[in-house]
Amino acid sequence: MHDFDLHEARAFAEDLARQAADITREYAGPVPFERKHDQSPVTEVDRRIETMLREAVTQRYPDHAFLGEELGSADDASRRSFTWVVDPLDGTRNFAHGFPCFATSIALMHERRSIVGVIREHGSGWHASAVAGEGVLCNGRHVTQPDPGGDRETLIAAPSGRNLPILPFIEAWIDRYNLRNIGSTALHMAYLAAGAVDAVLCRECKLWDVAAGSLLITESGANITKIDGTPFQLPHPTGYRNEDFPFFAAAEHCDITLRNDLKHA
Repeated sequence: MHDFDLHEARAFAEDLARQAADITREYAGPVPFERKHDQSPVTEVDRRIETMLREAVTQRYPDHAFLGEELGSADDASRRSFTWVVDPLDGTRNFAHGFPCFATSIALMHERRSIVGVIREHGSGWHASAVAGEGVLCNGRHVTQPDPGGDRETLIAAPSGRNLPILPFIEAWIDRYNLRNIGSTALHMAYLAAGAVDAVLCRECKLWDVAAGSLLITESGANITKIDGTPFQLPHPTGYRNEDFPFFAAAEHCDITLRNDLKHA
């Protein structure tokens, strides 16, 4: 399939994520931002990190394509099988406000499939990574999903109702479970892979939000589908036009119970 080492590609992505974190540490407190066409915020730091990532990928893997949230595709990727898909700063709103919870997400995709994924939280340095078929590493150590027989409170990462109305089952979840929204889809997904949360719901997410995280989730043994229960499939990066890919993902020990709630959406 390829003539390069996926473990070296993961190490390369982990190093790039560390460099991205180094850039954000140059800033303190609230940071000026602009509004994009969809009214989401963007800072000079988003663009600065993405430029760094693009230049590094182009130099290391000149035959690979590149797709980033802020600057798009580096060139015509239609004839390239491998694409690096990055979100330079997931949680820009947090970063712009000085709220210390944001991450860089880096994925290497082969056609429509992620084969390397890295997500790093900048403040703590916590990071998760995966190579397809080899499980998940968190801070360099293999992780497993929580014991289904253990005494555990269910923790769900779910969005607020700011842009879309809150779905009825989420209102029920508020009374029954512990909900969290830290403002980063990538981190929500990485935390599920690490066993820190039990489920993740996302209704507004782009390819760069989920390319790395979906690999982490599947490699952890958790389940990910569309919200209606149909299979979750990443699009081919070529020709991607910013479509949303809503999903629901859950650890095996609570998957069936929570999915029964989704049927009432």
